[in-house]
Amino acid sequence: MEANVPGRVSFPLRLVRPEFDDPLMDLILELDHQRRFVLGGSTPPQLFFQLKQLFHIFESLGSARIEGNRTTIAEWVDKELEGRPVAEPVQEILNIDHALAWVESVWSADPIAFRIDHRLVRELHRQVTGSLSVTAEGDATPGSYRTIPVRISGAEHQPPEAADVQPLMEELLSFLAKDDPGKYDLIKIALAHHRFAWIHPFANGNGRTVRLLTYALLLKAGFRVGSTRPVARLINPTAVFCSDRNAYYSHLARADSGKDDDLLGWCLYVLAGLKAELDKVNQLLDYPWLTKNVLEPAIIELHQKNGISDRERSILLATLVTPQIKNSDLHLGVGQVQTSRILGELRKRRLLVNAPDAERKYALGIHGSPLMRTVIRQLDRLGFLPIRGEI
Repeated sequence: MEANVPGRVSFPLRLVRPEFDDPLMDLILELDHQRRFVLGGSTPPQLFFQLKQLFHIFESLGSARIEGNRTTIAEWVDKELEGRPVAEPVQEILNIDHALAWVESVWSADPIAFRIDHRLVRELHRQVTGSLSVTAEGDATPGSYRTIPVRISGAEHQPPEAADVQPLMEELLSFLAKDDPGKYDLIKIALAHHRFAWIHPFANGNGRTVRLLTYALLLKAGFRVGSTRPVARLINPTAVFCSDRNAYYSHLARADSGKDDDLLGWCLYVLAGLKAELDKVNQLLDYPWLTKNVLEPAIIELHQKNGISDRERSILLATLVTPQIKNSDLHLGVGQVQTSRILGELRKRRLLVNAPDAERKYALGIHGSPLMRTVIRQLDRLGFLPIRGEI
């Protein structure tokens, strides 16, 4: 590699180790404790997974916004609820969301065999840039490492020559595969995120790809929620970065020096953000907290805005007490036939969904229903959204 190119500081990829009294050590110990205990919580799985769908979209939208996409949360909600045509900026967000789902499906099919390799990295890039125009956020060769020089807009760092991309990516993947003690897993994930951005292996879409790779690395490191089968934990690693785009770029740029202190500062930034996101997860998995602070206020707000009738409000609130309800559980002052009609109307609007493995029982519906907007608004008020004040 050329070491005398302006803006290009070359340094070997290596594991940096914090001192015992470094605040980073406290974060590592606390996060390591969290991943050792697969989190379950009291929130019913069906509700949890609907919230998880929303958070994946928030993550996808936030990742796209870092790169300049200006789609707002409100615009995305309108598209979901009103069936508006998908413009390219929205397609960019959907690509990221589909890639997240793909990562989870591959990982959950066989967590032991799940590999972080060239194939995975290239497939993530192919998924995020495919179907997008080259003049916007696409790439002329989706899924292929670049063969041209690139510059990072607004950054002093000059990425390596194209001829160096393959060996540098080999070095990065070997670094991740090395059998270091587990206490270094999170440091390695943070360092890998920076190194990938430093290499800039693709002509376009590097930021979106590395944030997906970070998600895959967190899955492999054991951050997940228990269920009847392995599933991803409700985490939003992109929120670590996209809540303050300038801070993200500033910390990346500082780590470009390759100095231990600057690399450790980057790791502290990443792990502190991850800890904040996992604290939010713990709240959402606490069903009494979720009911009181999110779901009940969202149902009441929908009623106040004339989105549901008094009886429909009573039914939705009843699902918070009995997460799987049936006709006979309800006492609305009308006959069972009329009650069935009201339930049917709520199902048409996706405010109720079929309960899993329970015939003629229904659970609260959030995703794709009128309740989605008020739930998201409540999450925004509580500071759960990576991009705030847009709903």
